[in-house]
Amino acid sequence: MSVPLEVDAYWKRAVHSRPSHPKRKDKVVAHLNRRSVLIGAALTASACGSTSTTKGSVLVIGAGMAGLTAANDLARAGYQVTVLEARDRTGGRLCTDRSWPDAPLDLGASWIHGIDGNPVAELRDKFGVSTVVFNQDVVTAYSGGQRIDPEAMQADLMATMTAAADLATRPEYAHTSVAAGTDLALDRAHLPADAADRMRNTMRHLTQDGFGADAEQIPLWIFGTDHAEAGDQVVFPGGYDQLTTRLATELDVRLRHVVRHIAIHESSVRVETDQGSFSADRVLVTVPLGVLKTDAITFDPPLPAAKQQAIRTLGMGLYNKLFLRFDHRFWDDADMILEYGLAQEPVAAWFPLHRVSGVPMIVALRGGSVARRIETLDDTATVTEAMTALRAIWGDRVPEPLAHKVTRWSTDPYALGSYSYPGIDSVPGDRDALAAPVADRIFFAGEATHDTAAATVHGALLSGRREATRITALG
Repeated sequence: MSVPLEVDAYWKRAVHSRPSHPKRKDKVVAHLNRRSVLIGAALTASACGSTSTTKGSVLVIGAGMAGLTAANDLARAGYQVTVLEARDRTGGRLCTDRSWPDAPLDLGASWIHGIDGNPVAELRDKFGVSTVVFNQDVVTAYSGGQRIDPEAMQADLMATMTAAADLATRPEYAHTSVAAGTDLALDRAHLPADAADRMRNTMRHLTQDGFGADAEQIPLWIFGTDHAEAGDQVVFPGGYDQLTTRLATELDVRLRHVVRHIAIHESSVRVETDQGSFSADRVLVTVPLGVLKTDAITFDPPLPAAKQQAIRTLGMGLYNKLFLRFDHRFWDDADMILEYGLAQEPVAAWFPLHRVSGVPMIVALRGGSVARRIETLDDTATVTEAMTALRAIWGDRVPEPLAHKVTRWSTDPYALGSYSYPGIDSVPGDRDALAAPVADRIFFAGEATHDTAAATVHGALLSGRREATRITALG
C-alpha cells in the first residue's frame, strides 16, 4: 500500500530526538573546539571580535541547519559572522549517534522528504554525501496479529481524508480540531463501525506523526497548507549530520555558549551568554520554538505582541524513536509496518532499517501523547512494551534484542521538543509573525518560521537562506 498523495504531507516529516550524551566527543566536535580555541585566543571573553568589515557583523544564535545555512550565506556576502551554539556539537536537531560503529543512528531528522528541487538534496550533492532511497511504497498492516487488507484501508483513508478536507474549506470549521473533524468526516463517509474505528486511529496516528501532537491539538485549517516535495525520500546511511558538519567547517562556531539575554542598544545588539558578552550590528535567532516558549532567552525591548502571540499559539511537538537491534530479521520485507489494536496507542509504526545499514534493526517512531507517556518510562519498560507489540504480530519468532537506543527529545533543554505544529488557536499568519524581524536588528529563522515547510530540514534551511537574504538587502 502506498501512502495516498493527500497524506504525504503528514508522512513526509523529519523526525527528531535528543542529542547524544553531552560527554560524547566525536572528531568533528573536537575539531570545532580546537578552531574555537585558536580563534578565541585573540579575542576577549566579552567581545565577538574587533575586526570590522564593510558589511558589518552578525551574531547567529544556534548551529543547526537554519543557523549554519544563514551564516555561510552571510559570510560569503562579506559579513563578519560568529555562531553561538549552546551544545557541545553542531547540528541542532540533526544528531547522529555513532556508538554502534557499523550502524550510525540518526536520533534527530532522518529523511530528505522529496529530493526533486529540494535544497537539502542539493546540499547533499554538493558535499558528495551518500543516501539511500527509503520511500513508504510497501506498507503492511496488522490488527490482533492478523494482516489487514491494504487496498481496503487505502480506500477508507481516502474517503475519510476527502471528507475532512471538504470540512476544512468551510470557515466555521477552521478551528475545529482534527479529532472532531475526523468524527464529522466519518459520519459523512458511512464506513462500517470497525473500519471507522480504524480510520479514527489512523488519523490520530497521522497527526501524531506529522505534528508531534494529538488530533485534539491541531486545527482543521492545516489541510492543504503544507507543500510536499516531489521525488524519492532518502536517508543517510552515514548520518544526516554530515551535512551540518560540512557547513560548519569554515565558520567561527563557539560551542557551549548558552545565550541568556539579547538587547538592542543604540548602535549594536548585545548578546549575553554564560561565557561572556558579544556585540554585533545584527543578531539572527534560530533556536527552536520550544526554547522561545520559555524565559530561557529574554529580550530587551520585549518582543512585539504579534510575535509573542505566535509563540504562544504555535505548539512544540514531540516525536521520539526506539531503535531495536537483533541478530537476524524476522519482520516483513516492507518499508513500514503498521500495528493496530494496541492498548496504549492508536497505531504503532515500525520502520525496518536493514536495507539502509545492512544491520537487522527496526525503529519505532512515536509522537504526541504517546511519545510523552513513553518518556516517563525507563529504558527497560520501554523495550518491554515494544517487544510485547512485536510479539503480538510475530509471536515466538521475535528474539530478545541485542541492543537498543531510546530518544527523549523533550528533556533536551536546547530544544524542549521535536518540531513545531499549528496549535488549535493558531492562524495561518502565525509563522510569518514569528519570522518577522525586530527593528531590522534581531532576525528569526528555523523550521517553525517557515510557512509551508515547517517541521522539515528543508524548511529550516530555506528559513536561514531567507533571513540571510533579508539581512543582506539592508546593506
